[in-house]
Amino acid sequence: MRYMDAAQPDIHDLYIRYGRAIYRRCQYFLQNDYEAHDAMHEVFIKVCEKYNSYKGNASLLTWVVKITTNYCLNLLRTKRAVWHDRYQQTVKVDANSRISDTDQLERREIIHTILDKLEPDIQQAAIYYYVDEMKQEEAAAACGCSEPTLRKRLQRFLMIAQRELKLIDSDIVFDNLINDEKS
Repeated sequence: MRYMDAAQPDIHDLYIRYGRAIYRRCQYFLQNDYEAHDAMHEVFIKVCEKYNSYKGNASLLTWVVKITTNYCLNLLRTKRAVWHDRYQQTVKVDANSRISDTDQLERREIIHTILDKLEPDIQQAAIYYYVDEMKQEEAAAACGCSEPTLRKRLQRFLMIAQRELKLIDSDIVFDNLINDEKS
């Protein structure tokens, strides 16, 4: 990666290397192309502002993804009521659309319901491990915790997810999905 100087990254290189991944991450959280595009730009501004704090404990991508996750989660928290209203309107509009779209919206609602019941550190752990499919070592580094702490957070996530899914449908089987990987 080229650098403009020792204190600042080359923003062009960052966009080329990570822009698409960051945009998809923002889109996953925000479920809105316009907001995802805006969020991506805000994340890159934050990356430039905080670049001096990057210690190299994890890969640069892991660090940027962590900033993205935190930014999007904070954005969702501040807009929770607005998002919920918009979601309810979407459900009403999509009620007459194809079944697969309804199923997809239902799944999103379930995921958001579960995530809303979690503390931010548990949300992060679950997203890094299950959505981003990071290894425990990588997810722990992204969360700023040890692997045993990460596993405790994932167990808490599974416990809450199991409870919530049973409330929705008692026939759902939810297995322990934590791979106790040892490096």
